[in-house]
Amino acid sequence: MYSASSNLPPILRRLHLQRGEAGAATGRVIECILDDPEAFLGLTIAELSERTKTSDATVVRLVQSLGFGGFQDFKLQLSRSLAVTRQSNLAVDAGDAAVTIVGKVFDNAGVALRDTLEHLDLEAFSAAVHSVSLSRHVALIGLGWSGLVAQDGEQRGARLGISCKAYTDPSMFLQASSLLEPTDVLIAVSFSGASADIVRAARLARQTGATVVALTGLGRSALARTAHHTLTSSAPGDMYRPEVLNVRFAQLCLLDALFTSFHVSQEPYMTERLSRAQDARRALNADSA
Repeated sequence: MYSASSNLPPILRRLHLQRGEAGAATGRVIECILDDPEAFLGLTIAELSERTKTSDATVVRLVQSLGFGGFQDFKLQLSRSLAVTRQSNLAVDAGDAAVTIVGKVFDNAGVALRDTLEHLDLEAFSAAVHSVSLSRHVALIGLGWSGLVAQDGEQRGARLGISCKAYTDPSMFLQASSLLEPTDVLIAVSFSGASADIVRAARLARQTGATVVALTGLGRSALARTAHHTLTSSAPGDMYRPEVLNVRFAQLCLLDALFTSFHVSQEPYMTERLSRAQDARRALNADSA
């Protein structure tokens, strides 16, 4: 059986996360799939329903909740995902040489980016870009590794002339969230989506009328349920490099894509504005020479 610590393919990671919130009937279907994904691929929907003592409708609701069009679509995507996983063992092992480890670390980063793009809600992403383009101010919050992602987002947005501020201290971001206005955007970064302070800040921001964008992991976490727009990320992990380390690359790319999309939406004004800023920096460097 695939466990939480296994190098799960992205679809199975989503099932694993959903298992804790599923009802009894849906939970039996999830357990059956996780127990032996290869065997599951050979089952019809009727056989799966009979084996798990559920109904066809329960199975259909499960795969649709994961974003698939139907049972066959889910099986096709799972089959492809398993094929990719079989081709490469990305987990770092105790006996690995340095040259092997560096390859696995880079491969893991690539998998994180591909998985995140595969499961990205493009409508939510476009809506987040639109919200930023209309905003007066963008606040970014995060703790630990997520705080580093938020700080990078502040630098990325500030370069484009967006009023941005990153907060990594709970007392500061709770206060800042409560003072936001309806024209503001809060970008909350939390891979687990379960950090009490981050979720509390997101709820405070919603109460002010601000738009809340969540950068979080797969699954319907408390943060995902609170946000207006949720951008999920996914990454493999092992005992040496947990998921939260690998997922940083995907979250940074999501923010980069968001601000790049904002830049493009503001053309040609934005390029002219950045050109003026570049001229100012050149003049400063010339004066310092």
